[in-house]
Amino acid sequence: MPESPRQHPFKVEATGASSGKCDCCGLESRCVWGLVHDDDAARAAYWMQWTAGHMSDHGANLDLILGAWGEGTTADDRFAVALVHRQQADGSPALAFIDAEQRPIAALPLAKIALARKDVIGTPLAEQIFAITDAIYAQDDRFF
Repeated sequence: MPESPRQHPFKVEATGASSGKCDCCGLESRCVWGLVHDDDAARAAYWMQWTAGHMSDHGANLDLILGAWGEGTTADDRFAVALVHRQQADGSPALAFIDAEQRPIAALPLAKIALARKDVIGTPLAEQIFAITDAIYAQDDRFF
């Protein structure tokens, strides 16, 4: 029997988008964001930012805030993680963790902690984040 397609336990809700001009080159810069739900509760918020025409140079940034959301939760219940997206020669995406404290997401009052790359690589958290990013890529068609 053929294997069934991989099902994502997460549901992605696209919630907004913006665009403007890149400060360094004047090309269009885009940002899309949304929420990732699991069992009808928000588990993460995401922002993907890129500049058209610079994907081979700079890639795109994917910032996530994970943890508990909703009534009774605070920034103490959440943490930030950052990844960079690169397009491989065959067109497939490659994601790598980067230090979240170096990203603008670290300055937002939504998460208490911005994790460093070394705090995520090779942990069970990394596997969860990749499952979330797989769901984002599969369900949000606004990228690039």
